[in-house]
Amino acid sequence: MSRPKTRLAALATVAAVATSLAACSDGGADGGALGSGDAVTIITSQAPWNPAYDAVIAAYEEETGVSVDVRAFPNDEVKTQMLNDAQSGNHAFDVYQVNEVDMAQFNDNGLLLPLTDVDSEFTLDPEVFTYDNLPYWNTETGAFSEDGALTSIPLMGNLQIFIYRTDIYEDLGLEVPTTWDGVLENAEAVVDSDAARYGFVMRTQGVAGSPQVTYDFSGILYGLGGSFFTEPGTDWTPSVDSPEAIEAATMLRDLAATGPEESQTVGQAEAIATMLAGDAAQLDTVAAGASAMNDESSSNVVGNVGFAPLPGSASPTGTWNLGIPADLPEDRQGPALDFITWATSEAGMEVFAENGGIPVRSDAFDAEGLSEQDSAYLDAVEQSAETAQGPMRYEFIGDFLNVTEPILANIAAGEVTPEDGMAQMQEELTAVIEEGEYPMG
Repeated sequence: MSRPKTRLAALATVAAVATSLAACSDGGADGGALGSGDAVTIITSQAPWNPAYDAVIAAYEEETGVSVDVRAFPNDEVKTQMLNDAQSGNHAFDVYQVNEVDMAQFNDNGLLLPLTDVDSEFTLDPEVFTYDNLPYWNTETGAFSEDGALTSIPLMGNLQIFIYRTDIYEDLGLEVPTTWDGVLENAEAVVDSDAARYGFVMRTQGVAGSPQVTYDFSGILYGLGGSFFTEPGTDWTPSVDSPEAIEAATMLRDLAATGPEESQTVGQAEAIATMLAGDAAQLDTVAAGASAMNDESSSNVVGNVGFAPLPGSASPTGTWNLGIPADLPEDRQGPALDFITWATSEAGMEVFAENGGIPVRSDAFDAEGLSEQDSAYLDAVEQSAETAQGPMRYEFIGDFLNVTEPILANIAAGEVTPEDGMAQMQEELTAVIEEGEYPMG
């Protein structure tokens, strides 16, 4: 494979200064057995699911006697902090928390230590979902595949799901759709009957370099049998001018026409807000936004919301993942792996789920402490996990999103036809692939 390696320095251009956070380096030389008194320092994002993660950390500390120092940063700063840490060699963190959209870059630059380098016998628990092979990085192909090295374990199993108004469905005699044609038919029936202000809402705002409309569109694309590339890792030929991709782009435009008129102003927060306000009959969004639907303090549709897998059974993934810094001192690697293992164990994930997190294990979706409301949307997540697909796992993710975001937003707004828009995307993505010298068939 003839493929230039992206250098760490290029990845870290966003990082102006190295972190000055003090690292805990008091780990035991025995590899970090549970309960050995070792301490670990972890980084996390400031997110709505932090209380659930805090509960997991507290349970781990109580179970093992290990102290966990949590460093929380705004979502968009977590990557910068980890890149600073890797560049400077400060070793401020024992455990990295990597957004899925950054996983390919972190792996390609060798920033994550294969977990078998810590423990040669270590394997991923079979109850943990792999989300289309995300834990396994194949260095040869520059892609995720089951024959790759185990470099991370998912922490937060965030997937795209379908949310709908049960009261409107009942009034209009609608069936929960299993195809995107069914979603569109329901949306048009809602608009025609004035049952809600909008028939369907999703992210249709394009933000160059950011996974917005591209992420939501990928569920339609995959659900209709399309893909962005022919075979990531071996044949990077773009495939967005295929009949399936054009059909998906047409569906994007037609669904957007049943939503807010100013489609390019609808981001994730705005899309979720339409459902919370009672203005939308159907919503395509991440599962992390689902719990708010039955929150009486923020929702006007409490008790009138249903959850289902996306049509086509190809939910895009948007996970956070735990890994160990590649150059972490050896005496700290064992305690780091111990923490990751426990946090993603059945006990850890049950605590996570019971406190509002989205578990990554099949045996944690029936945790005893789950509320009826949480069980409803988690059922849709569990059904989606086995067939989920990862749309944002490219070393060239920034260049990719610079192309896809504005084009898809323009298609959704009706400013360019699906055929012309996808032809433009095919041309521009081909230029990205050729410039990067990635293999094409």
